[in-house]
Amino acid sequence: MGLEITDRSVEGEYMKKFYKRIFITLAAALVVVTSAVFFANFQDMPKSAPEVSAPEPETTAPRPAEEMGAETPSAPEAPAPPEDLEPRASTHFLMSEYACDCAGYCDGWPVDMNPELLEKIEALRCTFDCPVIITSGVRCVARNEEVGGVSWSFHKRGCAADLYCPGVAVGDLALAAKELGMNVLPYYSQGYLHVEVNG
Repeated sequence: MGLEITDRSVEGEYMKKFYKRIFITLAAALVVVTSAVFFANFQDMPKSAPEVSAPEPETTAPRPAEEMGAETPSAPEAPAPPEDLEPRASTHFLMSEYACDCAGYCDGWPVDMNPELLEKIEALRCTFDCPVIITSGVRCVARNEEVGGVSWSFHKRGCAADLYCPGVAVGDLALAAKELGMNVLPYYSQGYLHVEVNG
């Protein structure tokens, strides 16, 4: 019985050593393969950045018209940045600032904005010479209901806008808007002004 236990323990020790050797051999092989791949890729890398030579300036003889002092054509203007390609409502406002801000109930323009309102809001902006932020312009029926607008809302006709001017009191903004001929409804607690024109 004692001999059998000894044989099992010897066999167990032998198996432990066997598995340990296999593990060490596999780990060493993995290190060798990883190193070989690294060094192979390292050797393929360029030693230094390729030199880029500056193009040599072109030398051309002046044209006869230039020699005589004739006016040379100017270089073409650079294309306008993308934001300038967007239609403008007026000098300081893009049309998109007045678009319906619904969640896709309409295409943004259920009706056109009233040109008189656009002119007067531009004049209001120039009065204070600082940005005026449009928070609501034209509204579709669904958006108007969503924000709790009245059924006869001028927003649905493109004749109203809600706005504020950072740094300008709502009362001062309302007074200036009235002087410009707009109907106003100040929302003092919310910090904005509703302006409209008869359409």
